[in-house]
Amino acid sequence: MERIIIHIKKIFLILLLYLFNSSANAGLKEIGSSYVSQETKDKINAQLKNRPKSEKVILYFYTDGEHNQVWDSGGANEITDKLHEEVFKRCNKQIKKYIKIEAECSLYFLDNKVVWKFASENPIDTKATNNIIAKRIILEKDKKPGRFFEDQPDVNDDYQIHFNYLLAQDSEDREFDINGKMEKIILMMNKWMEKSTKKNRKGDKVPRKYKLDYRSDGKLDITFIRMDKNFNQLHKSANNDITPFLYKNIGQKNNKKIYFNFADINSVDGGEAGIGFGSIFLRNKSVKTNKRKAAIALHELLHTQGMGTNCMPWIKSSDLKSHSSHLKNYDQRTMLNSVDPSSPRIGKIYAHNIDKCPQFMDSVYLTPTREDPYDPYKIFCLFELGKYEHPNYLYIIRKLKKAGKYNWKTRFASSCKTRDNRKDNQGYYLFGVEGNILQKINY
Repeated sequence: MERIIIHIKKIFLILLLYLFNSSANAGLKEIGSSYVSQETKDKINAQLKNRPKSEKVILYFYTDGEHNQVWDSGGANEITDKLHEEVFKRCNKQIKKYIKIEAECSLYFLDNKVVWKFASENPIDTKATNNIIAKRIILEKDKKPGRFFEDQPDVNDDYQIHFNYLLAQDSEDREFDINGKMEKIILMMNKWMEKSTKKNRKGDKVPRKYKLDYRSDGKLDITFIRMDKNFNQLHKSANNDITPFLYKNIGQKNNKKIYFNFADINSVDGGEAGIGFGSIFLRNKSVKTNKRKAAIALHELLHTQGMGTNCMPWIKSSDLKSHSSHLKNYDQRTMLNSVDPSSPRIGKIYAHNIDKCPQFMDSVYLTPTREDPYDPYKIFCLFELGKYEHPNYLYIIRKLKKAGKYNWKTRFASSCKTRDNRKDNQGYYLFGVEGNILQKINY
């Protein structure tokens, strides 16, 4: 009996080893299929042209369907299994190094012929996929009454702020999204907005607030999200992991929305934000009371609007040498740095008379919305300046074009969070936007 058990164990171990080895090389010699941009095709073709004509060449390729892609090639008099394995492994190492995910390359070029099966359309760029829910983590313990795991149908097609209650994979669920705490803080924040905009000396005295994402039942639309990493696996600046996860895994990619997280984790600051995405970190020591949470949320939401920007002389980046979007004198009376809950003020960034320089009062995310509002995504991400061709903006853009690549320190406003920062050494790329933006603009 004992011999039979041992024999069975051996068979089981052999089976496990077989399964492991077969899955580890699942992409070996497999022909890939997906959309590939013409720009990428041209780059690959240019590389292959440089190889000796006498060689038989293979090339393995990986793409995530957006702008993250790697490839590796090899050639010899004869294409052998060994050559396949070598090129395949090198390509997979590049995925881990540059894209930092577990994935495998597939055959693109074999025996001097393109074998890749090209899709005719990039699904990332089609309107039909804007609300696709990709890979997400939903634990049984997280399924609770009143909780939503995806963005609910919008009641209108206007610009709006969408809120997430976000946890790391191992975070405690304190139910901020369903116990009323988030809604209370958010509505308090928006009341402060109305009060401060009405009192602003240079504004039009019209009280304004942020356009919030509501469900059809009149309640705030809050999405519950649990990430795919434990807290100790996240970048020290947690938004570096949060933003691509929300965009790629959750499908939060509507450019008419700001996705703002009440993240129940810690990070190096109480909050951090840019165009498209932002967070406050509920476990940070600076974020204790509800008033502090509302104050920091107001501060970070200003950064999602591109504020402050370097066409304003009182902003640190106005000297074109720094990259801060904060006030030079750290004026405590303005929301750009902090808020006095008893007397909230929004300061000079709200309204001014600087030519070709956007004022926060004109943001498309505020209601009532002024005539000819500015869209922060178009100006600060796409560099579609329109009437805002301020000399400081043009200086930064031309500097980037001259360098031929993006430098996060060289900017004229808060960072664009949909930037594909893994390709900064190749140009300036955004998730969901085809091509290098620096090559498209004519400033």
